[in-house]
Amino acid sequence: MKFRLAAMALVTTSSTLAATAAHAQEAAPPPALLPALSGPLSYNPDPVSVDVAGSKIYVSAIGSGYVGTQSNTTPGVDSSFADLSNAQVIVQKPEGTFQFLVQAGLYNQETLGAAFVKSTDYTSNSYGVVPQAWIKIAPSANFNVQAGILPTLIGLEAPFTFQNINIERGILWGQENVMTRGVQANVTAGKLSFSLAYTDGFFSGKLNWLSGIASYVDGPHTLSVVVGGALSKNYRSTFNTPVVQNNSTMVNVIYSYSGSKWLVQPYFQYAWVPDLPQLGTTKAENFAVGLLAKYKIDDNWSLPVRFEYIDTNRPSATAANFLYGPGSNAFTFTVTPTYTWQRFFVRPEFSYVRAGSITPGAAFGATGLKKEQVRGRLEFGVMF
Repeated sequence: MKFRLAAMALVTTSSTLAATAAHAQEAAPPPALLPALSGPLSYNPDPVSVDVAGSKIYVSAIGSGYVGTQSNTTPGVDSSFADLSNAQVIVQKPEGTFQFLVQAGLYNQETLGAAFVKSTDYTSNSYGVVPQAWIKIAPSANFNVQAGILPTLIGLEAPFTFQNINIERGILWGQENVMTRGVQANVTAGKLSFSLAYTDGFFSGKLNWLSGIASYVDGPHTLSVVVGGALSKNYRSTFNTPVVQNNSTMVNVIYSYSGSKWLVQPYFQYAWVPDLPQLGTTKAENFAVGLLAKYKIDDNWSLPVRFEYIDTNRPSATAANFLYGPGSNAFTFTVTPTYTWQRFFVRPEFSYVRAGSITPGAAFGATGLKKEQVRGRLEFGVMF
């Protein structure tokens, strides 16, 4: 009798362990989905997936709209608007030796201090309806190579509103490239990671940019050094290929602390551009500092803020213009209280820009003489 009970207990225990293991396998979280998010917005913890040839393909989506108003608006731009900020689908295979990501739809990438452009025009004039698409070959967990339309390595903020703690990107982000076409290699070695990219810089179509990043991660602390720039001169000029910035060299030093309540990210940025004889401009540089921070109030509310200052050098009367005229500077402040509930979010935003040492006609207002701009935004949406 004792033997029979023991046998029954053994069978029961084995069945329980098997069921527990099966449940754990079913409940295993999906891999980290891309593009990366700074929060407080997050992807669906149970994303849609389909099995294709033994591999999982994940499908995510973001739908969001926003309304806004601003003072001292640019001629031809309404002082108030309502528009889509995102209507995108992301399809990706983030596991295995062969991986890929395709992101498609409408979007807007507003920048402080730059004129508002509606999302349909922004999408068609910038990176098109497929702003990001790449393949990745990952022969090991510590090494991979990507090729396609990639986000830049430079800077702290990411291209799309749902990736960032603020709706609008900052004025430092306005000096950096955003999406770029080329190839990128990534290596991790313990707490260190390295990436090197050979691309077309500011989406110029000419492969003449080399960028690299080295990062050290120790628990909640990350320190990154980024260097990138043009290897040769390129005078192409389009909506997303500004000539001065596309011929520049940039350096970032970025520190990040990510705790249970706080995200704190101070960073330094330096940019330099050489003489550009075909433009008639001579060398110039700018120095900038930024501080991004987010405090998690509770499971639904958070409070992100951003401070920035950028100052450009004017060594001669013909110096290149990075901002509001050669030698100009600017200060910005942004606050974006955010409420999230399940897959939904809403976040109002207030921002302020103050420019100094402007060139008449290059700043804000109907005549470009105003030195200040105040903006209000309200974004709302859902992440599937």
